[in-house]
Amino acid sequence: MSAPVASTPVASTQNAQPLRGLERAFLAPSPAARLALLRLLVGSFATIYLLARSPVLADFRSMAPSRFEPVGLAALLDVPLGSGLAFAIWAACVVLSFLFALGARFAVTGPLAAIALLWVTSYRNSWGMVFHTDNLLVLHMLAIGAAPAAADVLSVDAVRRGVASGSVADDARYGWPVRLVTGLTVIAYVLAGIAKLKLSGLEWAEGEVLRSTIAHDAVRKAAVGSVYSPLGGWLVRYDWPFPLFGAFTFVVELGAPLALLGGRWALAWAVAVLGFHVGVLATMAIAFPYPLSGIALASLIPLEKAPGRGIAFLEAACSRLARLPGLR
Repeated sequence: MSAPVASTPVASTQNAQPLRGLERAFLAPSPAARLALLRLLVGSFATIYLLARSPVLADFRSMAPSRFEPVGLAALLDVPLGSGLAFAIWAACVVLSFLFALGARFAVTGPLAAIALLWVTSYRNSWGMVFHTDNLLVLHMLAIGAAPAAADVLSVDAVRRGVASGSVADDARYGWPVRLVTGLTVIAYVLAGIAKLKLSGLEWAEGEVLRSTIAHDAVRKAAVGSVYSPLGGWLVRYDWPFPLFGAFTFVVELGAPLALLGGRWALAWAVAVLGFHVGVLATMAIAFPYPLSGIALASLIPLEKAPGRGIAFLEAACSRLARLPGLR
């Protein structure tokens, strides 16, 4: 008598197939230069951003201790830091972000730079106003900082090892950090769209909520002597533009998953996002520096296809920087 044949869990296998497909897509091999260039761009932006916003990120001497309401990592504190210590942490974050961009001792400086930036922005947000403009930059730094392979090429570390960008084969370890950055970007915009739906429902797409928001923003800023948008103040006189603006907002934010399709879909969405942020700046005088720079969307672009002269210039620059006493 033959032994019974074990039944195959067909349903379980079929359910697992899409997950395996997603796993293969997430871990598909990618060029090392794409991740390295993303590291360079994001780290450079973080360094410049920290320096440009030093008056509000480094100096808290004018802040009343009663205003301190810790959020994020700063929730570990019960009282504010001394002004000297807060400045020292900011200065360390600047140095670490610069080393992050260069890919110098990246296994250490990568995670430390990301955590330091999370601390600096959390501490600033603990003084009465949360700046959402920092969130995406911090998330991207954390994602790239968690990937040691980000410094395998086009970095000071690569120069020390004698590794040229063209000598490294495509690999999964260069792909998943870039896709994680893209995923975080998509999630951030989708959440913004969901927040609008929860706040006002589909009425946002009808335009009147957006029109009122722009009008209120202009009046409030004018009343307190702050910078406001004359264009926004002029546009609110008319009804017709705002249904278009409201619908476009939903297309950009709730349509963000289209970027995961890659190729022309990703490029089209990136252009739409840039247009969206230019529109916010023009009508409300509110700048989101990271998306406006285009660097927040760089993971959607095949950066490794940059002109060969540009790659060669970066490799030569890394070689020169690797000779500096502090980077040897």
